[in-house]
Amino acid sequence: MLKKISKIIFAGSNNFSLEHLRALFYSKYTVTAVLIKLDNPFCKNKNEQFSPIKKFAIRHNIQILQTNKLNEKKFFIKISKIQADILIVSSYGLIIPSNILQLFYFGGINIHASLLPRWKGAAPIQWAILSGDSYTGISVIQMNSKVDSGKIIYQLTCPISSNDNTKTLSAKLIPISLQCMYQSLNMIIYPKKIIQNLKKNIIPTIAPKIKKKDAKICWSLPVIYIDRLIRAFNPWPCCYFLLNKDHVKVKKFSIASFNQKKFKNGEIISISKKGVKINTKYGVLRIEKIKMPGKKTLHIKDILNSNKQLFIKNKILP
Repeated sequence: MLKKISKIIFAGSNNFSLEHLRALFYSKYTVTAVLIKLDNPFCKNKNEQFSPIKKFAIRHNIQILQTNKLNEKKFFIKISKIQADILIVSSYGLIIPSNILQLFYFGGINIHASLLPRWKGAAPIQWAILSGDSYTGISVIQMNSKVDSGKIIYQLTCPISSNDNTKTLSAKLIPISLQCMYQSLNMIIYPKKIIQNLKKNIIPTIAPKIKKKDAKICWSLPVIYIDRLIRAFNPWPCCYFLLNKDHVKVKKFSIASFNQKKFKNGEIISISKKGVKINTKYGVLRIEKIKMPGKKTLHIKDILNSNKQLFIKNKILP
């Protein structure tokens, strides 16, 4: 008799993974429990202490398995009692031990936002943009005890436009990833029903976790790289530059020129209602909207109306 998937445990952490949980919850499958990390006690906003996955589980009365210590015996006993058929992982953030994976009849699958083995790791979407890739995609893999290294079950590609940031690219990847998830589940149940030709000769690369300190703009870099950096770090952690010791976040920008100018790196070339032009190693960046510490996002023209001395021509930014 053909074994079917009747019980699913879902592991995730963010809004990207929430879309997969939501789709599964309203599908023919049954989400028996969600696996999440511990709440962030250092989060200033109480509404953000709970992950989107936990909020959804509470709202829909789904059992919550919450721990950062997956190797603990008491957790192993707790998850084994559920007797789920498969573990589905999306942007979870912790490595699932092999003894946990062995509890599931169909093992575990991971929905990863890249064309593996390119961009293994925590931040595949950001690194694809940062590296100037023309396309990325979704990979669903059969999980093992290593990071993003299992057998690839299914893949689909997605183009990256020159205007994409992490937020827009994530949105483009969601319907593709849902398709990959459902196709993969069908392939697991009916192994010979779907055959896909996977992309070959992809160079393995690592996508390490993004940190806040990585978001500082270095004006000695080419403007095309700064453009990628700002888009890759939108919406988080959001690129910034130093102005009078303040961290000023860049909310809207454009490339004014790709040509090398006879100015120093970080030098303010011009100031107008259209924006502030700043020289880089190769090319000029136009800053159009910024957010000062403790203030709301404003267009440069509005800032100039109230504070004309904030930006000074020929000043060199650190």
